Amino acid sequence: MSPHEQAIPRSWLFVPGHDPARLDAALASGAEAIVVDLEEFTPAAERDSACQAFPAFAERCRQQNCRPMARINRLDRSGAAELEALIKGAPSAIFLPQVENPQALIDLSQTLDDVERRYGLSPEQVGIVPTLESRLAIDNANALLQVPRLAAALIGTGDLAQDLAQSLGLSTAEAVSRLRPYRQRFLEACHCAGLLAIDGPWPMSEGFIDDQAWAIRQGFRARCVTDPAQIPFLHDALSAQLQTE
Repeated sequence: MSPHEQAIPRSWLFVPGHDPARLDAALASGAEAIVVDLEEFTPAAERDSACQAFPAFAERCRQQNCRPMARINRLDRSGAAELEALIKGAPSAIFLPQVENPQALIDLSQTLDDVERRYGLSPEQVGIVPTLESRLAIDNANALLQVPRLAAALIGTGDLAQDLAQSLGLSTAEAVSRLRPYRQRFLEACHCAGLLAIDGPWPMSEGFIDDQAWAIRQGFRARCVTDPAQIPFLHDALSAQLQTE
């Protein structure tokens, strides 16, 4: 994130980039960072138009003191072209999905160096947030999080639960119940690297309040959400915790 952006966002709301109504709702939600998700939430046929619309949306975010961000696809897929369009909106950070080795982050950092220079942005103005969403990624977390330019890191709890379910033959509920040790390892790796650990979205229809209380006790101070209705509770819970620290 930009050097002048000092406050740490508590809420990181992921939204599709092709749906104006959802984008408007995101702006009205009070989220402190909004991530236009091109990788999972935006259909492939709509990604180009979503990228073209991003600069105007990013400016609306900044007018409301909200950080505009985006999650691209891998560079060797459509990510390089997406980044070229998104950079015109000067995103605070770019999320990279499915990160399992440092080279993917090094490649993104080098690509950002080039586009920042060509579009007149300050060096390293745009941060990188890797998404760790598999057991392999958590196993490699200490190495992954040592790459320069990282602004924070996100644990992809939904995909991690699917990884556990498929590899261990578990139901979704059973897989979710086994996420906590992985989240604790992720948090520890982020602390060792001096990075903000963004907890992943709660992948079940019930249980968010109890899980958020657990996350705060562990030391998480930021969370990714996909449901804007969760943001007021999340802010209240985190603010109450900060007052006791």
